[in-house]
Amino acid sequence: MEPIEILKEDFAQTLDFIDKCDNHIFQIKNWAIATSSAIIAFSISQNYDSLVFVNLLPLLAFLYLELVYKSFQDSAIAHAADISQRIDKYLANTNVGDLLVKYNHGFGRKIQYPSVRRVFGILRNPDRGHFRNFYVLLILISVGAFFLGRSVN
Repeated sequence: MEPIEILKEDFAQTLDFIDKCDNHIFQIKNWAIATSSAIIAFSISQNYDSLVFVNLLPLLAFLYLELVYKSFQDSAIAHAADISQRIDKYLANTNVGDLLVKYNHGFGRKIQYPSVRRVFGILRNPDRGHFRNFYVLLILISVGAFFLGRSVN
């Protein structure tokens, strides 16, 4: 198999993995919204206003799970960028002999263990404010539901 064919195959597989991670991330967000809505609806309908604060635990779990997938996706994106640079190098000069130098096939070798420190470190990245904003908004809705429930009673 030619080096460029290896790169093309790996690139396609990596893009598929990135898409799968995106799908999982959206599913996690959907579950976070559904779970929060159910807890808020139950607590207000049953006059257990303080129960909305139970919502914080699943939200933290959903945030962690989403960040785990995002860390996997980041590794795959970095691998795809490396492959893309190699393909660009080949397209500029088809006689490139060092196309696979320091190349590792598959992004699996680049995925790092999703430790709590590493995963929550993603939140410190200023480009990842949307993760914080999504969950902060759900927390604010929960707190608002608490005060709404108090005022309705």
